[in-house]
Amino acid sequence: MTAPRLLLLDDDAAIVAVVKRYFEGRGFEVETRADADAALVAVESERPFDAVVCDLHFTPACLGEGFEIVGRARAARPEAAVLLFTAAVGDAVRLEALRRGADDVVTKPTPLAALHDATQRAMKKP
Repeated sequence: MTAPRLLLLDDDAAIVAVVKRYFEGRGFEVETRADADAALVAVESERPFDAVVCDLHFTPACLGEGFEIVGRARAARPEAAVLLFTAAVGDAVRLEALRRGADDVVTKPTPLAALHDATQRAMKKP
């Protein structure tokens, strides 16, 4: 059986290390990117991903890059689960992420098990 592939997009190295280790411990192959430009290249690459977990903000100069990445990930990989993983809270963030094609929005901080559960649910969507 092939391991599910997760693309984790976040500029916080500490978060990336913890989330990567957690998902790898549950059988995922995890690839990471830490900046918005590299994230966009990865979501539009030829390599398929089963799930994309993306932060909302990558640089203070251009807040909200995650919305663009979510939209492009959805367009490039309609079959993949796409989740926004962010400390930004509120209905406006949730609604915009869903409008752009996210399957779910998971708010930081959250237990890693909750992020894993949300990812698993999104991967099983019809």
